Amino acid sequence: MGQNHPGHNDLHQRSTPSKRRMKKRWRATISATIAVINWVTMTPLHGGEEDISKSIIPPLPTAKVIYGTDDRQEANLYPDRLFREKAKSVAGMVSKNRLAPDFRNENLTNFFKRSAKRAFNLCENERFALQNVLPVCSGFLAAPDIIVTAGHCVETERDCQNFSWVFDYTEGTERLKNENVYNCREIVGKRLKSNNFTLKDYAVIRLDRPVTDREPLPIRMRGNPNWGEDLLVIGHPLGLPLKISDNAEVKMGNILGIFKPIRNIIRKRDFFMASLDAFVGNSGSPVFNKESGLVEGILIEGAEDFEEDPDLLCNRTLVKKDSSLVTDEKVFRARKIKPLMDILKARD
Repeated sequence: MGQNHPGHNDLHQRSTPSKRRMKKRWRATISATIAVINWVTMTPLHGGEEDISKSIIPPLPTAKVIYGTDDRQEANLYPDRLFREKAKSVAGMVSKNRLAPDFRNENLTNFFKRSAKRAFNLCENERFALQNVLPVCSGFLAAPDIIVTAGHCVETERDCQNFSWVFDYTEGTERLKNENVYNCREIVGKRLKSNNFTLKDYAVIRLDRPVTDREPLPIRMRGNPNWGEDLLVIGHPLGLPLKISDNAEVKMGNILGIFKPIRNIIRKRDFFMASLDAFVGNSGSPVFNKESGLVEGILIEGAEDFEEDPDLLCNRTLVKKDSSLVTDEKVFRARKIKPLMDILKARD
């Protein structure tokens, strides 16, 4: 800070120490408020916790949250048969370091067991705390040899080489069928960009072989879902066995968006907001229109996952009111994934 020379600023010369302190506090309060608003509305893409490897926690922009009640259900027990079938085409991205040959059966692959309670310091009575976590991201089959996921899940060729894609990781799975474990052959296309006027976050992966025992998921090729339309998401929240979470809707957005209306209008050309119960590990999960059954997009961002229990020193799921004013989950529109559109149009 520069010094106030005589005659430099008459206001400073005339202000009493008490008034100057009040002005400093007032300015500090305004600065802090602006900083909080900018931090919340412009949260940059970031990775997972540094003290746990990427094989446990994925690289994500922001983690996710529960809106209203926790609507996660086991995918293989979901009451709607249509979405039970669609869930079979959703895969988890798994570090090869977590996988090992099963010496008792050459047709199976074993994996390192780690509970959600241990991986995330969950309180014992949290839902699914004792289930094993494995995938770090989710993705879906869009063509026989094509997986679509979030761009922050597969940023480099190294990510392509170091991670496998696993189908049918459901509750009760202790070992994986080799036929359900695929490798990344190449990154067909990806975008990972976030600034004041753009948010792009997707990756299109070609697998090492076609998937022949399940169908690619149909996606919305044109148009947008309307506000209030019912949605559900299928994926691996926290890396848990496959879950379906419904009772979600397309929302208008977050109240903080009113501070930067033009920025938000321009950015929302490529994504929309939804009240999805989702967590770290859900990134790349397909988000479905519940009525049409089409994939509307992939989950890319959201709110914080947990809050600490101050008495037990463990983490509890963060629950928010189900309201358009507090929605943080962002869904990148499937029809805006250009490499995918090029593939699908070429095959028509």
